[in-house]
Amino acid sequence: MRYTFGLFIGTLLSFASFSQNYQISFAGSGSSSTVESVYVENLTQCTSISLNGNDVLHLSTGSGIENNNLSITKDPNIFPNPCTGICNAEFFIDDADEITISISDISGKIIFSKNDYSVRGRLSYQISGLSKGIFFLCIESSSFCYKSKIVSLNSDSKSILVNKNESDFVVLKSENTNNYKSEEATIDMVYADGDLLKITGESGIYSTVVMLVPESDQAVTFNFIPCTDANGNNYSVVEIGDQWWMAENLNAGTYVPISTTQAAGTKFCMNINGLDDPTCPMGGLYEWNILMQEALPCNGTGAPPADRCNDPIQGLCPVGWHIPSHYEWTTLARSSGTDFGALDYNGTLGVGVDEGGNLKLNCTTNWWNPNAGATNATGFSGIPGGDTWDGVFEDFGQSSYYWTSSAIFTYTYNPWVYALNYSVAFVGRSQYFMENGFSCRCVKD
Repeated sequence: MRYTFGLFIGTLLSFASFSQNYQISFAGSGSSSTVESVYVENLTQCTSISLNGNDVLHLSTGSGIENNNLSITKDPNIFPNPCTGICNAEFFIDDADEITISISDISGKIIFSKNDYSVRGRLSYQISGLSKGIFFLCIESSSFCYKSKIVSLNSDSKSILVNKNESDFVVLKSENTNNYKSEEATIDMVYADGDLLKITGESGIYSTVVMLVPESDQAVTFNFIPCTDANGNNYSVVEIGDQWWMAENLNAGTYVPISTTQAAGTKFCMNINGLDDPTCPMGGLYEWNILMQEALPCNGTGAPPADRCNDPIQGLCPVGWHIPSHYEWTTLARSSGTDFGALDYNGTLGVGVDEGGNLKLNCTTNWWNPNAGATNATGFSGIPGGDTWDGVFEDFGQSSYYWTSSAIFTYTYNPWVYALNYSVAFVGRSQYFMENGFSCRCVKD
């Protein structure tokens, strides 16, 4: 047994010596050369971290990371994690506030809780006394709730203690948080070879998504492109294939309740539970004529560049963007799947293979189980926006439907629609009545 254990430890040490460590820096181009902030999501491990634009992301395959650098990640940074004996929780708050610090076990039972008062800045607490197992740290106030997982390898349990590391405080006296953000730091994130990262860079009104599977040290350059609608809503954008798409649902227009007739310039909005919600967390739901602003339908004729209309329909989309044609959505689907030819350009009803999974948001409870095939490999981040019909919200948590600018006329227009669903990994396409209320993703001109 001693020999086996030693061999096991030696194997681990050998593996660690060949583990990959990557440094990722960030730059801006296009409408802004400055990167103000970066949000990194590991879509394989379902973890995330926030950085300043001039920070460097350090990706490490090590099982425990110690990070004493300044970080503005909202979720507490736990180090080392896994924890043996003592670990530290580091986080940042924007304003002085009363906070509650609690620790719960894997069943959800709170095993420790204390109240404290903290000044504005980067805060650090020392945690000790945890037994072996998985625990969840929660730091909350009236304005925020931060959570992180702690993996404890302690062999015995003692009284749990959570104390301030007073010497580690960074107190911000200036009201301008840019004084804090100007400090450069190297921020650690646990990473395994082959993990898929969704990296969102922001600069003022601009927000761009980059998808990355790192294989070396590199610089990520965000191409910042204007995408602001007539109501002043700014949208994240992502490049998929040769197209630029909005990475979130269109939200232009004025909210009206579902019981109200949808008129020009208005939208219906629901939350994930299918209830009226004026904050429009899922974006707007539009009847086709309202989205199109009464424009006549248009379509391309086939593969790019013929997938675009001769005169694209802007409708409610931002300036420089338009409602995608039936064929432009086909191009998106073909660029998103592993079988490029699964959806052809023949304009008929049909489904794909795994395109839907690569377009659907993962690492979320918004989609119903099983959220089949969801990887969000494209960064499209499709959400289950549902639909409306005859004054009722439908399919919340289950489906998302996206209008195109294309329609076939029978006794009225029947527009083409593309759909994602929680139970399948493919993209569906069909025709629906234009009185349905569906979502829209705009594509760049």
